[in-house]
Amino acid sequence: MKKTILLACIASAFIADLATANPDDTAHQGISAFELSEFLVAQNWDCSRKTCSQISSCAEACYKLTVCGHRRRDGDGDGIPCESLCSSRCR
Repeated sequence: MKKTILLACIASAFIADLATANPDDTAHQGISAFELSEFLVAQNWDCSRKTCSQISSCAEACYKLTVCGHRRRDGDGDGIPCESLCSSRCR
């Protein structure tokens, strides 16, 4: 419960920051609505060990690789986790 509340607070702060950002601010350029929605969905993911066949999306696979450090999701070390789900490197 505490983790969910903390993540909700972080997401709210992130959204508020985006809403007030200067469009010329390079820190916010390139953030799409899709990326923001994936960020919000990520609050439901955790770092439990799953195989690629148990992972539901490329975004979740990237979360497991980049946030959780599950390097086994990227067997050949090219930065693309679960290549059955992802066709490019995680951003």
